[in-house]
Amino acid sequence: MKKLKSFGGKSLGSKTNQMERIQKLQEEVQRKMKEVEENFSNVEIEVSVGGGALKLIATADRKIKNIEIDDDLLEDKEMLEDLLTAGFDELIEKIEQKREEELSKVTQDILPFGI
Repeated sequence: MKKLKSFGGKSLGSKTNQMERIQKLQEEVQRKMKEVEENFSNVEIEVSVGGGALKLIATADRKIKNIEIDDDLLEDKEMLEDLLTAGFDELIEKIEQKREEELSKVTQDILPFGI
């Protein structure tokens, strides 16, 4: 069986050895991804809209922790609805951005070239 050579001419070992290395790498990525997923419950994301009249707090595991509504907003139902919609849209966007950022760190740390 031919040994594979890297760009530098070094032997990469047998196909079996490579498969074992790939499998170990995959297991490490899965373990670290699971770790990151579990830590998302400890990462809080906060959004404030309407000049601070509405404040939403959630965790990166997509759980709402708190909603603070200024008393003046309770008198204007339409305004409250609009701010809730805008606030939740922004909150979801920030959560997904944070999740993507944290998960990509795992692959960048482990895999060559962040593949």
